[in-house]
Parts: sequence; structure tokens; C-alpha cells
Amino acid sequence: MSDNNHDVQSEGSKPRDHAHPHQHAWHPHLDWRVWIAVVLMLALVLVYVVTDNLSLRPGTPASQQTPTPKVP
Repeated sequence: MSDNNHDVQSEGSKPRDHAHPHQHAWHPHLDWRVWIAVVLMLALVLVYVVTDNLSLRPGTPASQQTPTPKVP
């Protein structure tokens, strides 16, 4: 006499999925903020490499003359 009523829906009830709610996984490669951060980091690495460890400053010569030692 035990009827399984879980599969039967009454007329007034709404159909519901009895499974767990679908949780959306975060896909970093689809997020625009991740791409902005990647492009910004690559640009900063390029600036670091091109400026030779940030030792070159704008407006200063790349190489300075070394003073010659005085011979007595």
C-alpha cells in the first residue's frame, strides 16, 4: 500500500527539478577582467625588459663616459 508519490505531480504544483541547483563554475578565460589583467601584466613586463631593468630613464644618455685615470 505504499505508493510512490514523488513522480506524480498534483495539478496545482509547478514542475520542479529535484536535483541540486546548478552551480555555475567560474571560467577565468571567459572573464574580460582576467584578459585586461593579463594584457596589463604583459605590457608591464615588456616595459621592464625594454628599459633594461628600469635602469634607463627618459632624457638621460644610455651610456656615460668613464673618467680616465690620471697617471702620475
